[in-house]
Amino acid sequence: MKRRTFLQCAALAAAVAPLSGLHAAALPGDSLYRLNTALVDTQNQRFTLADLAGKPLLVTMFYGDCNTACPIVIENLKQTVTALGASGKKLTVLMVSLDPFHDTPGSLSQLMTTHKLDPRQFRIAVAKDESQTRMLASALNIKYRVLGGGEINHTTRITLLDGAGSVLASSSKLDVTPDPAFVKQLLAALKPV
Repeated sequence: MKRRTFLQCAALAAAVAPLSGLHAAALPGDSLYRLNTALVDTQNQRFTLADLAGKPLLVTMFYGDCNTACPIVIENLKQTVTALGASGKKLTVLMVSLDPFHDTPGSLSQLMTTHKLDPRQFRIAVAKDESQTRMLASALNIKYRVLGGGEINHTTRITLLDGAGSVLASSSKLDVTPDPAFVKQLLAALKPV
């Protein structure tokens, strides 16, 4: 167990690209913004998690052809943001595909429309390849495997990162309605200091 944890940490450390100047120095050691995961969104904009630094980020992973858990997670995200009231407006919601082979900016754009996601708050993206996808999934503690027929067996987890990329809270509850304990954690984390 210790060896596996060590190997996972070593792999994650190896995947972290050096960040330049003040930006790298300002990030805590556990910041997910240190990951150099190359992403592209529904508008064909290329970015990394570090580009989202500075405000709270609600992040999860899914895949576009999922007909079971993923639509529930998407609806849960929408309802969670609504349940947060004015505090929810402070959040950016990032959904990253687990399927870089089939999900494209175009297909993910259609998903935004289908689920009526507000592009001012919700951003759907796909990593450039499988290794980038696995790196991010590992950092978010999301496990998955590709099955025959294009299905992906995966855990569901919604994670709140603070403006510096540190994990503040997460929920693995699979339900359309928001997890009350998670909403409470979100409200506490989003409360002005």
